[in-house]
Amino acid sequence: MQQPFDLNALSHEELLASTRKLAETERRITVTILHHLAEIERRRSYAKLGYSSLWDYTVRDLKYSESAAFRRISAMRALKAHPELEQKISDGTLSVTTVSQVQTFIKAERDQASRHYSDQDKSLLFKKCENKSSREVTRELLQISPLAVRVQKERAITENRTMISFVADTDLLSKIHRVRDLAVPRLRDPASYPELVNLMSEVTLDEIDPMRRPNRSVTSAREKNSVREKIPVKITSSISDQTIAPISPQATQSVGQSSRQSPKPSRTVSAAVRAQIWREFDGRCAFVSRVTGNRCNSTFGLEIEHCKPHALGGSSDDPTNLRLLCRHHNQWQAIESYGLNKIEKHLQPKGHKQQKH
Repeated sequence: MQQPFDLNALSHEELLASTRKLAETERRITVTILHHLAEIERRRSYAKLGYSSLWDYTVRDLKYSESAAFRRISAMRALKAHPELEQKISDGTLSVTTVSQVQTFIKAERDQASRHYSDQDKSLLFKKCENKSSREVTRELLQISPLAVRVQKERAITENRTMISFVADTDLLSKIHRVRDLAVPRLRDPASYPELVNLMSEVTLDEIDPMRRPNRSVTSAREKNSVREKIPVKITSSISDQTIAPISPQATQSVGQSSRQSPKPSRTVSAAVRAQIWREFDGRCAFVSRVTGNRCNSTFGLEIEHCKPHALGGSSDDPTNLRLLCRHHNQWQAIESYGLNKIEKHLQPKGHKQQKH
């Protein structure tokens, strides 16, 4: 490792003082990074580069490990809600890891136990964890609510085996047992949770996954007898920093359309066209960044959206004006089309108090 200067020349006192100063600088830089992450999230800037989420950007672009990315994003969100934490992180009273632990605990209490902490209660909880190690913080939180500490976990055991654990309340457990009892004829081993979850997943995907649904497209006799020129199309969005992944010539065909024109074009996309778009984009986000050339490819929270927004005259009937976007790139498209100031209030979670910028 190349050293900026000869550390051997430093006395013990100078070496210790220099290291302490570097640690202080590191903490200040960390706080600055948290503020940058907050602004990147506010603007959805990561979406411009083709990343599907802030976490995806933090791991793939900033090269943090998955756990380090999680801790920084969690601490960033705590800092947004509690600006007083900034000084405590800077002076080392609270570490990023500690802030992340408390923030994750509060979220688990809300989601798992429907327990909501007031701002004052949250501040007191952070104060309880000051100047404590990660293990000490874990013990502190366990005393408050044992079930809220790491209530669910996903850990890779081998390359193709992952252990998943979570805590089920009595209502969920009774539903799982009910499904097992009804599914006995379809299970080789009714006592096997992996086999039961696999069956539940298959049944659910058959019901809700557009990629598994049968083709419901109905072609009229007039369309069957007509001859349409099939021209390969690559959609270019009206947004300057993105293109849309190419689709096949079949996407240019009208599916289930009537020759009559509606006086008021509907925003609703027909079931036939919806199924077609899902197939054409292979059930993945179609956003391609002009900056990096990355296609998002996320499968999370996919929605069919308009290349030219419906509010600006874009058609819901023309497949060449439609594409599949994940939630984050849908939000990015809205920001680029209408401006952050107009869209930001719609991006905040319910109950969130919007800060002025």
